[in-house]
Amino acid sequence: MPVTETMVKSCLFISDVSCYDVVKDFSGPLVTIIVAIFAVRYAFKQISKQHENTLNAQREESKRNTRIELFKDISTILDQSTSIILDVSTYCMVKKYSNIKMKSETNHEEYLKLNKKFSAALLVIISKVESHEIVNLMLFRVFRFAIQSILHDLRKIQFENNRTHVLEKFLELTDNAQMYCGDFQVCMQNMAYGEVFDSEVPHRIPADKRYKVITNEEENLEELHEYFLKETNWGKSCLKYEKEAEEKFSSQQ
Repeated sequence: MPVTETMVKSCLFISDVSCYDVVKDFSGPLVTIIVAIFAVRYAFKQISKQHENTLNAQREESKRNTRIELFKDISTILDQSTSIILDVSTYCMVKKYSNIKMKSETNHEEYLKLNKKFSAALLVIISKVESHEIVNLMLFRVFRFAIQSILHDLRKIQFENNRTHVLEKFLELTDNAQMYCGDFQVCMQNMAYGEVFDSEVPHRIPADKRYKVITNEEENLEELHEYFLKETNWGKSCLKYEKEAEEKFSSQQ
């Protein structure tokens, strides 16, 4: 057999078999194997993606259920507390207009009685909200700051000489507490049921724009966070004590 024919009929180490014959004989199974490999890889990716989607859906469902249960829990506490706050407000309102000819006032004994009821209602709210801040850190913290600022001002008027001013302050603080609690309930309701019903409850819009409104909008929360922390009596007091503590302990180092 001529050398040229031998070379054509040779394919590497396989004698008397052409490259075409090798490719023709093995291309079918080889392609099948390659396709099978890619098919298995694709299937695993799809399964992994479906599993991840399932886990994400379960997490979202768990979050949704948690928000709903928390809303029910907090709503019950807010209803109970605002009922007490309303009692205090009503008492002060009746007291204020009990004598039309002269300004009404509240004595120290009345203050202690009203303060005990009002403070207890506020402290229950503060404790519950603080223990669940992880649900929505900024919203819960801003609401807590609002309630703590009210509690601070309530305690501050204890030794006020102008007892008429004390009565007026009680009315102002109870009104603020009811407004902030209402704001927070709206935010919680939207968090719990907004996606379920594809709807939202509108937030409070005061006629006097000087009044603060708590919403779940990022810009609003950042603004209120700065306001309660830096402009309220409670916030200024906190910053003052923090500064004094830092100066005290820095000097000891």
